[in-house]
Amino acid sequence: MRRSALLMAALAAACSPEPRRAFPIGFLGPVSSRVAAEAGRLGLEVLDAPPAGAAVESAIRGDKGAPAVTANWETLRFLAARAAAKGSGGVFFRLPTAPRGRDLLEYPEEWQAVVRAVREIEAMRPMLERGRLVSVPFAVPNGIESRAWAYQGRRYILLVNDSGAGVPFDAEVLVPWRALFEVRSDARQIMSPCGVKLCLAPRKALWLEGSPLPPTTKWLE
Repeated sequence: MRRSALLMAALAAACSPEPRRAFPIGFLGPVSSRVAAEAGRLGLEVLDAPPAGAAVESAIRGDKGAPAVTANWETLRFLAARAAAKGSGGVFFRLPTAPRGRDLLEYPEEWQAVVRAVREIEAMRPMLERGRLVSVPFAVPNGIESRAWAYQGRRYILLVNDSGAGVPFDAEVLVPWRALFEVRSDARQIMSPCGVKLCLAPRKALWLEGSPLPPTTKWLE
């Protein structure tokens, strides 16, 4: 009887959803009061110090001695995705500042780049917090940071090229997957030809979504 009860408890624990993992997103101060207000409207946090486990990424670019400006959205989305791929507990950006706080809203192109990148990672936030971590179902080449989740009956994969060169993939492994946040949904069209394979460009992030999984699929792998 005792053994049966222990077995039932173990099965219940295996089938229960994983605890929610917080994944806060936001900016580190100082920022202007207007930026702070807009951040709150977008559901972002503005903190003086990041929470434990969260990645801190610089959204600043510019030559030495030149006024600091905001990185483009492709760089920002790469930084946010890299944090997620490495298993960070959130991501916070350092924005360009001035003595009294640079008002990023006065630079529409820069602000839109930030908003676009943030909305992308925000869209994946429920999965990052509630999804079940699973294995990537194909061999991941060296030089690629990867992570996979099962969430609401689908599997998701994040591939991030943090190297200085294109990394080749076999085209067939990409066939079942749909690219998210891209102009084309065919993942093969997001990559560049490199010989008989397809390369993920340097500092490129690629979110992939799989087809619905059958109810009998084993989530723990």
